[in-house]
Amino acid sequence: MRTQILAAAFTLLCSAATADEIKETAKDTSRVYEVDGVVVRASTKETTSALMIPSAATNIGVQRIEALNIDNIKNISTLAPNLFITDYGSPLTTPIYIRGVGTRGSGQSVAIYIDGVPLLDKSVFDMERLGISHIEVLRGPQGTLYGRNAMGGVINIQTKSPLDYQGTKIRAGVASYDTYNLDATTNFKLTDNFGIGISAYGNSTQGYFLNTYTGKRVDARKNAGGSLRLDWRFAQNWRAELSGGFDYSGGGAFAYGLYDKATGSIADVAYNDRGTYDRRSSNNSLRLSRNGEKVLFSSTTSYQWLSDDMWMDQDFTPQSIFTINQRQKQNAVSQELTWRSATLDNYQWSAGAFGFYSGMTTVGDVTFGSDGIAQVLQPVFDKISQGAPGAPTMTIIDEVIPNPGTYKTPTWGAAVFHQSTFNNLFTEGLSLTLGIRFDYERQYLDYNTSIEMNIAAKMPFPPFPTRDIKADTTLMGGAQQSSFEWLPKASLRYECGGNASSWITVSKGYKAGGYNVQMFSEVIQGALQEKYNPKATPSDLQSTISYKPEITWNYEIGTRVDLFDRAWSLEAVLFYMDISNVQVTRFVDGGSGRVLSNAARGSSYGAEFATTIRPLRNRRALRFDVNYGYNHATFTQYDGGKDREGNTVDYSGKFIPYTPSHTFNASGIYNLGLSSNFLRNIEFVVSYNGAGKIYWNEANDVAQNFYGLVDAKVGFHTKYVNLELWAKNIFDTRYGAFYFESFSKSFIQQGRPMTFGVDLIFKF
Repeated sequence: MRTQILAAAFTLLCSAATADEIKETAKDTSRVYEVDGVVVRASTKETTSALMIPSAATNIGVQRIEALNIDNIKNISTLAPNLFITDYGSPLTTPIYIRGVGTRGSGQSVAIYIDGVPLLDKSVFDMERLGISHIEVLRGPQGTLYGRNAMGGVINIQTKSPLDYQGTKIRAGVASYDTYNLDATTNFKLTDNFGIGISAYGNSTQGYFLNTYTGKRVDARKNAGGSLRLDWRFAQNWRAELSGGFDYSGGGAFAYGLYDKATGSIADVAYNDRGTYDRRSSNNSLRLSRNGEKVLFSSTTSYQWLSDDMWMDQDFTPQSIFTINQRQKQNAVSQELTWRSATLDNYQWSAGAFGFYSGMTTVGDVTFGSDGIAQVLQPVFDKISQGAPGAPTMTIIDEVIPNPGTYKTPTWGAAVFHQSTFNNLFTEGLSLTLGIRFDYERQYLDYNTSIEMNIAAKMPFPPFPTRDIKADTTLMGGAQQSSFEWLPKASLRYECGGNASSWITVSKGYKAGGYNVQMFSEVIQGALQEKYNPKATPSDLQSTISYKPEITWNYEIGTRVDLFDRAWSLEAVLFYMDISNVQVTRFVDGGSGRVLSNAARGSSYGAEFATTIRPLRNRRALRFDVNYGYNHATFTQYDGGKDREGNTVDYSGKFIPYTPSHTFNASGIYNLGLSSNFLRNIEFVVSYNGAGKIYWNEANDVAQNFYGLVDAKVGFHTKYVNLELWAKNIFDTRYGAFYFESFSKSFIQQGRPMTFGVDLIFKF
């Protein structure tokens, strides 16, 4: 009886689907699939086929990728329900939020994979990607198969293989704000079993925002790069894929304007010190795979290198308070081995092991200017003099004070995982998936920071003269921490025919802990006060500089249906997430640093809906895509300590920042076929992307209301040449893209204004 009730419940979720309306799923899960005309390789980890995983997933095929000009991870914001990617002031970091889970500080909460290779640092997320064939967004924790930093979800990006696609594409474009771009890709086969893919790109822009203090554009940037890919079927059932790429990005950054909470107005960008970000990076990988009759094996090895240089005016005002020059150098390697069953039998399985090492050295040199000395450092000595009767009056006489710091944060980790799927359990179409992962990680911190200044000390009574003394302090030492996480998953799925399924899934994910290297400027000020004021309360350095992993449990129920030979596809999902040890970004009282701490517990629940309609017989001639996400993400507990007045800070019940309550996307693509021998078709593309309301801080007193951006494109296509005219943010909607606090002041970076351009594309 219970089996019949369960089967009936899943049947209701599959509602309109019937077996004779839907194609049968292929029996061999090692094969490739075709989505919107592009080849999609089956996952090396999932036990079920790529199109039937029991998890909320959005698949963006090559037609939408080319129509919407997707060449950067930021371009897919809102293309999946409850996916929101903020436009940070530079490519240094890319805050990605899914279902209320994300981060704008250290680490990452959403994992990104390029052709099966994980990107190990968020500093390389914001990068041009050419030749993308398919993007898959898995929403909700994917910890069992993907491990660390996949607690919000996973974004899998697949590029075109030269063994599957051949041809050359050259694109030259010009756009408003003196923007120029040129890129080229070519894929070709030397033999039936050996192919080469080459890509190169370069672009520049004069920037969108003017720094009214300097009279120059604050965000003028250039970037260039390229990649090489070799694919070789070197033996029966064996395949090797060797990839290497280099990217350079450099120029202005941090277009933050002062925000007035009372009026809601955003002032023009106006600061005096340097704001730039330069980055060089390289991603390289070797992937070996063997498609056996019963077992598929895959080995993925990667080496990633990063070197960047950031200059930031951290007060973002015309005052000379303080700046930071941060340089990162990273060398990272990873290795993953996976085995899984290759056929869709009643029992399927996958297993694997993963290991990585990331060596990161961060040099963060803070410099206090004249205003910073007066407003930040001098009060430290004033407090010492006031707290000790008879103590001398101490006045800083330096005009500039450097605060250098070097921080080494090597990290390594290892994991093993297994997942089993039992098909046709009790009744045909019902399957149970159980998985477990054991993930161990160890982190180290080696820090060396110092500050030195000259003080004029005057005794409060004669005849002692004023003496010049040197006040200095150095912090040197190390710390280490480790974590061990078990990451289970359980899914019950009912398949209503070949291309429809419903599921109930429970899964766990986590975001790794770390160290607050950006906090040391504030820490050393406290150490300076402790050194010269015996009454000062010693600080707990370890608890200040470190934070623990964030944990998420996800519960979801959903259905996915493809009807009428994929003329109509839809997905509907309900979810609830319990988030513990939330890593909250807090700006310190002094304003010269920010700290991540496990100060909160949260919950997130909502609904997601996505549908694609292809009403014409030619599926690529006309399509409509619509998705909507509702997300209610709040703090259920919040221990924020005391504020300056000694009041307890408690934001329980407040919305989690940077998480839109609603996301909405609607797009239409129409290809008008022509009988002309020269002009073959005209493509019309219109899209609407909306998000909001977004609270920018934990107090919820700064927010961005719901806004929508309209983009459009028209393309004239011949056999070898395409001419495309496009415009973004057609109605020039003004909105806040990112929020920042410094010295108790609020700053917002505005979203990009209306832009338009033309691209000339050659294909052969």
